[in-house]
Amino acid sequence: MKDVEFPKLKPANLAALLPTCVALNYAGGMIRQMLNVPLFLDTGGTLLATFIAGPWIGLLCAALNAVVMAITLGPLQLLTVIPTGIIALIVGFSAKKGYTKTWLGLILTLIVEQPFACVASAYIYTYIYGGFSGGGLDIMHAVFMQATSSIFASSFISELDTGFLDKFVLTIVLMLIFRALPEKYRVTTPFSGSKAADEEYE
Repeated sequence: MKDVEFPKLKPANLAALLPTCVALNYAGGMIRQMLNVPLFLDTGGTLLATFIAGPWIGLLCAALNAVVMAITLGPLQLLTVIPTGIIALIVGFSAKKGYTKTWLGLILTLIVEQPFACVASAYIYTYIYGGFSGGGLDIMHAVFMQATSSIFASSFISELDTGFLDKFVLTIVLMLIFRALPEKYRVTTPFSGSKAADEEYE
């Protein structure tokens, strides 16, 4: 399969894309904290940047988001770049290979990346927060800890379960966004080649 060419973005485009995507991540994280729901909701912007501009821009977005979170919520938030960076790289290189241009490929990509990201996240929760961070996932952590007697295993299982639901929600939102974007920005999505959105911009 031929590699997909990501759109060549000018510096001005990147200067607009990255802050927007970081803001989406931050807003998702704030919604999660306010509602105290067992979802992450803080990688939507990273995924958006990754699908549009590739894995390295997605990784940069994850790093910038971690810096913003560290400034506002504390230095330990810098560690969030590890799981979100893993997501950006796996999804980005899958998109580059064209796998995410079909719904099946997109779904399989999100399924494949989730365990890797959850392993990194579980290490952070286990060895930095002791298995509890004061969020909505703590209830699930406690339930699985009773079943497994392992902080790491309980963190991994609960984050894996909620991670799949989280990516399902974010994928729906992101695909609705991509459905309305011009063709050059959705070449790595199932909407690649669709004319409907382009007609709206003519």
